[in-house]
Amino acid sequence: MIVNAEGIVLRQRKIANNRRMIVLFTRQYGKLSAGTSINERSRSKSALALRPFTHAEYDLFKGRESYSINSAGVLDSYYSIGEDINRYMTAAAFLEYLEKVLDEGAAMPGLFKLSLDFLGSVSVVKSNADTLLYAFIVKSLRMLGVMPEMGCCVNCGKDLEEIQVPRMFSVSSGGVICPDCADIENQGGSALIYKPGFDIINVMRFFESKPLKAFEKIELKKEDAKVVREIIANYTERYLDVDVLRKSDGEG
Repeated sequence: MIVNAEGIVLRQRKIANNRRMIVLFTRQYGKLSAGTSINERSRSKSALALRPFTHAEYDLFKGRESYSINSAGVLDSYYSIGEDINRYMTAAAFLEYLEKVLDEGAAMPGLFKLSLDFLGSVSVVKSNADTLLYAFIVKSLRMLGVMPEMGCCVNCGKDLEEIQVPRMFSVSSGGVICPDCADIENQGGSALIYKPGFDIINVMRFFESKPLKAFEKIELKKEDAKVVREIIANYTERYLDVDVLRKSDGEG
């Protein structure tokens, strides 16, 4: 059976008999892997559609247990990502994040649209690509069902307005936490609680509420960005078993 799918290339690798396996995030079918004999080095429309950072339309042969790419045509090629090392490293972390958090065959059209927005924005940013990635990841958390609690203390339910500023964020519990609950949690000795010198809840809410395009010209202060990066890295590692931020920062 031949099916048509709009997709983003996440990764490719060589397999036997001069074929390649392409991992796609498709709007219609979610993540899928498809083999192909198309020569990537040729200048055909189909070959160009096999490259990372490409949004394309694919004609796929769907077998009982696998897909094969018959032909493809590029819809958008974000080639400018490769012209800047910061853009490239950030976009590579984005692709790795998607591949790890997506389930095979589970369509997520909202996340697909958000991913296209990210590629469009990261291809034009000057020096703040990392901030875009933080915003993308925070936005994706709700779609993936692991959004932290940001309206009240995650443990006792105390209203956010009753919690002193700057507020604390508990990775261990999964959201904002009041001082009393933080003391109790810290007694266990394994809590991951942050009290940065800025309101982390406002930052997280800003990431979630604003369109990604807004972050093309927004950059966090260096010291604030370091804390935000660490919190998001620990949070995604705990709740999604994924951490691409430390790796993309040269760690791990």
